[in-house]
Amino acid sequence: MNKFIFALLLLLHYSIYSQEKFELKSIGFSINAPEKWYKVENKEILDNLNYYDFSEEQKKELLSSNNSAIELVTYSKYKPSEYKGIIPTIKIRTRNVKSKSILDFLKVIENSNSNLSNQLNNFEYKEKPEKIIISNKEIIRFVARFSLSNNNTEYQIINYSYYILKNGYYISINFIEEYNKENNTTLFEEIANSISLTE
Repeated sequence: MNKFIFALLLLLHYSIYSQEKFELKSIGFSINAPEKWYKVENKEILDNLNYYDFSEEQKKELLSSNNSAIELVTYSKYKPSEYKGIIPTIKIRTRNVKSKSILDFLKVIENSNSNLSNQLNNFEYKEKPEKIIISNKEIIRFVARFSLSNNNTEYQIINYSYYILKNGYYISINFIEEYNKENNTTLFEEIANSISLTE
């Protein structure tokens, strides 16, 4: 009997403290959310994806834009209205892409980053774009540093990026923080490794 009670208490413990996830079942994507961070969601798009049975073409239209990325969710470690400076942030977005293969997609990302290097100060790779395996799927990962200026203060930024190719669009997960300030790298890696891709 004691073993049964212990097992039941253990089960209840894990149920109560289970990790919150950001999940989009309709596109086969989920990722752990950082605990106690501030969240801003694109409710309109997320509600549409979660409550309606869209075709693949409709999903593509909903999740892609010719001109800009579509923000799905942003997590901030601190309340933006109460914090000055660079806040550790996780952004999950989608954007249209014509790539059909992971190698073509890798080239698109390299070209895009080459253009970014002309717009961002001191842009450099800490780790160049490469294919990695997460959740049994090939995705693209890279780490970059650059500078941002605000009110005569220059901030050194580090960005850990994961790009997932889908049908006509991609999902990007960007982990951003000020370089050599807090170092949330372990948390970022844990969350990235929690990515689940079922489609």
